[in-house]
Amino acid sequence: MRNKNKIWLVCLCVLSIGGCVSKSRFNSVSNDYRDAQCQVAAGEKERSELLQTIALTEKAHQECLDVQKDLKGQLDNIDTENNALLQKIQVLDQTVKNNETVISIQETVIRLFDDSKQTLQTSIKEQIASQKIAVPSTPAPAKLVLVNRLLFRFGSAELSDDAKKLLAQLTGLLQDKRYAHIRVEGHSDDIPVKSNSAYADNWELSVLRATAVVQFLQNNVGIDPNRLSASGFGHYRPIASNETTEGRHQNRRIEIILEADKEK
Repeated sequence: MRNKNKIWLVCLCVLSIGGCVSKSRFNSVSNDYRDAQCQVAAGEKERSELLQTIALTEKAHQECLDVQKDLKGQLDNIDTENNALLQKIQVLDQTVKNNETVISIQETVIRLFDDSKQTLQTSIKEQIASQKIAVPSTPAPAKLVLVNRLLFRFGSAELSDDAKKLLAQLTGLLQDKRYAHIRVEGHSDDIPVKSNSAYADNWELSVLRATAVVQFLQNNVGIDPNRLSASGFGHYRPIASNETTEGRHQNRRIEIILEADKEK
């Protein structure tokens, strides 16, 4: 705008003194005027081109920011997936360790009874193979399920000699400090105790059997009693049908559950 004003001012001066200016001078001023117009036009064009360049640069910058944001989101997703995979790997590693513990328990029990000369009603190996040794979801857990005929005489809450040998063989596992809590649970089938039994019902019998195991672990295996607990559930938590002999056999059981300290 300032350049245009200057041009018009020059024109007015030229017109006001036109009669007194020579032709050569007039032509010179005219040429200057045209040159000024060309310069103004070129400046306007350059300014317009610069504005377009700035707009394109800002657009490209925004696109780069959008791409950067998208890439960051992808990286965050990848990190999340990696963390989830690492957690799964840790769970799998723990499962492998748990399975190794279970296998060790099974081998210990089988080896113990392979060395025994006593004869039971059925093959000991078949009994061990039928046991349910489960791994719960708590950290570093193990659960050993033993049928009562491995541990007690029929209708009795007194541990058999074979039961004591078995529990003594498990000393290393039971004394593992990773297992802060050892729960012993007694279970039975739904057949009532005999009328001349020393026990009021199956519930009392299951409690006393669990208590007998706990007392043996404390007094003979050397387990800290603060880590031990005993409970009985009678026939109220079956793992098989009580309609069959095999089902009742499975329901008459002792469960030794090893649990890690959840607060650690």
